[in-house]
Amino acid sequence: MDRLPTRVNRADPEFSERKSFNLGLIETLRERLNVASMGGGGKYVERHRSRGKMLARERIERIIDPGTAFLEFSPLAAYELYDGRATQQGS
Repeated sequence: MDRLPTRVNRADPEFSERKSFNLGLIETLRERLNVASMGGGGKYVERHRSRGKMLARERIERIIDPGTAFLEFSPLAAYELYDGRATQQGS
């Protein structure tokens, strides 16, 4: 298979702009994944635990073998849906 030549000019201002933009996207993704992993935030987590229940990710951690890789599909599936109630923090 033929390959296209790749020429990256790191001194090009456009390269720096694109790099900064993409690093910003990565940071946004990490922040959103962190929010999603908190299980709805504040009062919702506390309410769940006060009922003697574990969060879904906690249950999964308990049932898989230690050291087993776990791939979560679509952790952001409900992000910004339901008027923000699916990912509220600190409420």
